[in-house]
Formats: sequence, structure tokens, C-alpha cells
Amino acid sequence: MLTLGIETATDQGAVGLCRGEKLLGEVSFSARMGQAERLVPAIDSLLKLHRVAQKELQLIAVATGPGSFTGLRIGMATAKGLAQALKIPLVGVPSADAFASRVSSIWTSTVCVVLSDRRNLIYDAFFAFAKDEKIAPEQSRTIELLIEELKSRTEKVLCVGTGVEEHRHALEQIANVTVVPAVLNLPSALGVTRLGWEKFERTKQDELFSLEPLYVQRLMAEVNAGH
Repeated sequence: MLTLGIETATDQGAVGLCRGEKLLGEVSFSARMGQAERLVPAIDSLLKLHRVAQKELQLIAVATGPGSFTGLRIGMATAKGLAQALKIPLVGVPSADAFASRVSSIWTSTVCVVLSDRRNLIYDAFFAFAKDEKIAPEQSRTIELLIEELKSRTEKVLCVGTGVEEHRHALEQIANVTVVPAVLNLPSALGVTRLGWEKFERTKQDELFSLEPLYVQRLMAEVNAGH
């Protein structure tokens, strides 16, 4: 199955392509100059690079966030438009899950995905690969609160994600925490692409009409409500 993945939750967008579980490649672009103007040309460039016609695509996977309100809206609209035009299924992949999948082959203990927020907050999620599950879903809070939780944990924790570089020094001071190299903290569409394919293989469920982005504002409302 030929899958196109779209990641537009951050200031750096990316599109990826895979055939089954085999990753073919990706194209990244700066979203600071405008996601809407750069996303479709990036898709065209990726398909041309791998000599794939749009009509050959069989599945679209898109990052659902949390992340940039504008970026998520543009990515979702583009993904839905393509899926409808090509009459192929669409699935959503949380951005935190995509980041966690990038280190699943090198880390067997707990993973903490730390994602950037533009309001002096971060949002994070915890994964346990030994159990193959997300053990704490996405939440928005200060880096200080996250550091307190990391210090309270007894197991080793690997931190990865777009929010890591800004707080690298503080995270590296925690005895049980390992921080990944900077290159692994850059946004990538390959995790979205592969996880999207795996999800559809497992569920066979088209999310075209039910899929919605996970906005930061919604997370904050849930936190403030005590949920």
C-alpha cells in the first residue's frame, strides 16, 4: 500500500511516502513562510522524486497534533481534499505517537515526548514500549511541572520532541533522563506515514468524515476544567 504522510503541526512541515512498511523518503519545508503555499508543492516534489503519480496513492495519513492551529487546519484540509479527490481512505496520527515511534527501536523503557507550545508551555505524553502503549496522554503544562514528574519517576526516561532543544540543559540535569540527539527532535513525516499505514492495516477504518485536529486550546480547556 502506497501511503502519503503529512505533518504540519510545527513551524517545519514535512511530507513522507512509504510503500507498506518500507519508508521511501520525505520532503521538509519551512512553514514560517506559509504552510498553505508550501505544502502542495512539497507533495508534488516528493511524488515526482519517487516517480509516483497522485492516482497511485492508496492511503493518506495526517498528523493530528497537538500543534499550530493554522498548520493543523491546513494539513487536515489538504489531506481530506486529496483523500476525497482520489477516493482513498484517510487516517490520523497524533504527533506525539509519531515522535515516539522514531525511538522505539533504540529504547525499551519509558519515552516522554515533549512538544513545543508558543505560550511558554509545553505539551507532553508518556509511552511505555515494554507495554506497547501510551501511558499518559497529551497534556499542556509548564516545563517545571514536567521536570517535577520526571524527577519523581524511578525508571529511566528518554525525552524526544520539538520542545526538547529549548529545555535540553534542564532535562539533562535529571539523573534518570536521557535526551536524544538534536536531529531526532526535528519534525518528520516518516513516523506519521508508517504509523498511519500500520493503523489502517489494523483497523481498516476510513476517518475522512470523523477526523479532527487536536488543538492546543482544547487541551488547555480540559486541563483548566480538571479533566
